[in-house]
Amino acid sequence: MTRRRSWLRPPSWTTPTGMLPSRMTGCPCSGSWTVISHAQTVYKAVPELHFIFLIVPSYMSLGSTLITVFDQVGNIPCLTYEEDFAVHICHRHSHYPQLHVRKARVEDHDDLMPIFMHYDTILKETYGEYFLAELIEAQDEENHAVVCESCFYGR
Repeated sequence: MTRRRSWLRPPSWTTPTGMLPSRMTGCPCSGSWTVISHAQTVYKAVPELHFIFLIVPSYMSLGSTLITVFDQVGNIPCLTYEEDFAVHICHRHSHYPQLHVRKARVEDHDDLMPIFMHYDTILKETYGEYFLAELIEAQDEENHAVVCESCFYGR
């Protein structure tokens, strides 16, 4: 039988209120969308960040809000108390993936034209149907074309 302890956090562990999910701060806009929005904001602000870990006593429930963002990956024992801790993870690729930038190729024309035509048809009317392929093909030392790719199809 494990002993349950009330976890009083020392001042060094305190989190500024603005950093907590809104459910914890009492904001009326609470909900899973808000926690997802917080995760996206964190990943936008820190491009080098790939994971967010959340470690809580194993008897604690994350609740219906945090469970939508964090997946449990395991348990770790505590060395000072007779309790285990649950380890949860939030993956970057689930909320705000990184873009992969590469040099454009003529073959990209078929994938890029619908995007261009969605926003503006004047370019096609002015420069012709294959203006983008010609632009990509005309790359030299001073003029470059790049493509940003993402495997993100959600949210």
